[in-house]
Amino acid sequence: MKSEAINDLYYIGFEGEPEIIFMYEKSNEVQVLKLWNGYFESLLDCLVQQAPVQDGILHEYYVHEGWYEESPWEIKNVEKAVQLFKSFDVKKVTENESSNIIPVLPAITMDIISFLEQAIQSGNRVFIVYE
Repeated sequence: MKSEAINDLYYIGFEGEPEIIFMYEKSNEVQVLKLWNGYFESLLDCLVQQAPVQDGILHEYYVHEGWYEESPWEIKNVEKAVQLFKSFDVKKVTENESSNIIPVLPAITMDIISFLEQAIQSGNRVFIVYE
């Protein structure tokens, strides 16, 4: 049985609510980053305002496909996903987003970037699970 290394910092306190899980396998251990779906959707809502929605994660979110229909869903271009999250600028966030969520988004974004970069370095496929 494979062991799991789970970072659920951004899900604590939201147990029982929808969650987004980023995962990849590294040396017979499953690496997991678990987020409350509200944080992830708020981040993607902000990114939709800041970046083109042509393909990848933003496109899947915008058309409500990807991990919503097929879970686990593979991120086909992890490098592109890293660039997308690196493009997030909290200063460009409009005020209509929930004000208590906005201050957490930069830290979540950095953790997602770090997680994806570790997956790239280990040469592993990354999946998003929606539960």
